[in-house]
Amino acid sequence: MPNEPIKIEGTVLALIYKNDESGYAVARVMLDDGSQLTIVGIMPYLGAGERILALGTVVNHPQHGSQFSVQSYERQMPRGSVGIYEYLASRVVKGIGPKTARAIVDRFGDETFEVISERPELLQQIRGITPARAREISQSFLRVSAMRSLVEFLARYDLPVYFSAGLLNLWGENAVAMLQKNPYILCAEQFGLPFGRADELAADLGIDELSPVRLDAAILYELRFNMQNGHAFIPQDKLLPIAAQLCGPNTAPAVADRLAALRERGDVVCDPVGDRVACYLEPVYQCECFLADEVRRLRELHVEPPHDLQRRIRRQEKERGIRYAEGQKQAMCLCFESGISLITGGPGTGKTTALLTMIDLIEGAGLRASLCAPTGRAAKRMSELTGRESKTLHRLLEAGFDPDGGLLRFKRNSQNPLETDVVIVDESSMLDLTLAASLLRAMKPHTRLVLVGDADQLPPVGPGSFFADLLASGCVPAVRLTEIFRQAQGSDIVISAHRINHGQMPDLRKNSGDFYFTTVRSDDAAVRTISSLITERIPNYFGIDPADIQVICPSRQMACGTENLNRVLQQALNPPGAGRPETRFGPVVFRLGDRVMQVRNNYDLLWRRLDPPEVGSGVYNGDAGQIVMVDPQARVLTVRFEDRDADYSFDELAQLEHAYAVTAHKSQGSEYPAVILPVFRAPERLLNRSLFYTAVTRARQLLVLVGSEATVEKMVLSDKKTRRYSALRRRIRQRCGDD
Repeated sequence: MPNEPIKIEGTVLALIYKNDESGYAVARVMLDDGSQLTIVGIMPYLGAGERILALGTVVNHPQHGSQFSVQSYERQMPRGSVGIYEYLASRVVKGIGPKTARAIVDRFGDETFEVISERPELLQQIRGITPARAREISQSFLRVSAMRSLVEFLARYDLPVYFSAGLLNLWGENAVAMLQKNPYILCAEQFGLPFGRADELAADLGIDELSPVRLDAAILYELRFNMQNGHAFIPQDKLLPIAAQLCGPNTAPAVADRLAALRERGDVVCDPVGDRVACYLEPVYQCECFLADEVRRLRELHVEPPHDLQRRIRRQEKERGIRYAEGQKQAMCLCFESGISLITGGPGTGKTTALLTMIDLIEGAGLRASLCAPTGRAAKRMSELTGRESKTLHRLLEAGFDPDGGLLRFKRNSQNPLETDVVIVDESSMLDLTLAASLLRAMKPHTRLVLVGDADQLPPVGPGSFFADLLASGCVPAVRLTEIFRQAQGSDIVISAHRINHGQMPDLRKNSGDFYFTTVRSDDAAVRTISSLITERIPNYFGIDPADIQVICPSRQMACGTENLNRVLQQALNPPGAGRPETRFGPVVFRLGDRVMQVRNNYDLLWRRLDPPEVGSGVYNGDAGQIVMVDPQARVLTVRFEDRDADYSFDELAQLEHAYAVTAHKSQGSEYPAVILPVFRAPERLLNRSLFYTAVTRARQLLVLVGSEATVEKMVLSDKKTRRYSALRRRIRQRCGDD
């Protein structure tokens, strides 16, 4: 059979191509029968001179001809002086090239590998090798050996090869030993392996079902999993049964014992909240308490307003040729009255005008203001509206990857605070507890904080509801703008959004201006209508390019969910064809020109910006971009996120999803010229007012609803908000003496 796996065995003659980040390599191999073959596949740190036994298939590359695609393999380090020299001369070890390799092998012969790994000081006998270089060579050799062992371990258990870089950064040459001892470390945020998959690995490694390692992992996994669903804590009376259910029958007593041990160890904090015991991951508990303390401190911060503030506001009115509403004037003055203030309101209520004038007043008072937002799109929009630089919060705080902990770290913190007098955050409803705490830790004692947002939108993806809790606490100076200004009254999108927010049906029969409703009676009809709207009807009638039209769905599942619509819309908008290279990752095809979105935080993914030139790291959940390069030979594709390019090996594509259609949650912080919103069948829990309102307010020029009037009515009338376990509001009131 043409594609039946076969075995080959031979010696690596030369490396044609290698990518140390992905582990992908192309090599020339001399087989035992004397013939030669090109092999390709994930083989990190493969070196010339190695013996390789591989299982795979022969494939015919359109440019490079016949190749052997490696599925699994075993490798042996070369033996004998010739093989050792070829291995080192292939530059697989940092600090050794062909000339140095020859000198080392001539001196140490068959003992070369032992000297490099165990007695590196002997390398100083070679001319040009200093003590520092000898250490570097030894460390590189040990790292290569550790990586080889780690990749082989991951491959043996069918785990993603891209885990190897993070594991090596965390544990170095002890990575395999750590995995064998505790495979549940792969459930941590940076790897994201489901508990069940780690459990299978643990069983294969012989870890007992009542092992403390397993029980601890189940408890921590439940806390992390629920934190990603917005919960800062889980009540103990809920945590224990769900963790025991994860671990299996008759484990409840042992799980309770391990929770006590985790409390003793400091990994979990259990704190009374009302009449229940709240169980937190320790860092989240610290964030919540810190934020409550900081809110009290900022509220009490002495702020001296300019003596002529009202005169300055009148002058701004005259220069802009407008008359501010009373609510807007109050909003402009907030940062001159308190160290922390909130401005909230729906579309068309003048938040942007108030913000622009506030910035002018701040700068007119000789103060420095820093503008930021949680997402790249929101920051870009803020820059366009204000004419001033606005950064993402991650960029403002100078986010970077911490190789020691394998997690995100901010260079701006209490030891290296921001050089500014006022921080203004737009789209503040997206701030979770951890990001809010990182921002406040980076503020100098005198720095004021202004939070601008729409409290009626969906809560953040991460733990807590920082903005909504501040507003509901009643302890923070706030202005809610409600008046819809005349220029916004002509927008049916704005009027409909406010009607929805007040539990009233939008006018679905008007079908003019910027708001349209199309009735469909079946899943197939809905999908066909959406495809027709984005490919033909909207571009032809309104002149809006398909690239500026975003489909926003209530859910991922069902016919009108993102998973199905992305498949349909990719075929309609970016079908396969000559000049559009592609690659397949599981059932998903990624093609040149595709719209994609990052779906989990990757703190160490490198990016580059051309104008101005800049290199950094970190691409975050919700960042949207377009595939601008696919290189099947190098097994790499490039995604352009706004003004940054990031490269992904083909083994890292689990981090990406298509973004022709996105969920309402993923659309937060963004605005699009045109939005198509399916309002048809979806899971009941997602058919609610908050989600509907959030999706509607993403449209700037045109909104088209596709679905049924009954579904629209159900969403408008459903004001039930998903409960989030967080004690921030209670803690703020306690600190401020209002509880």
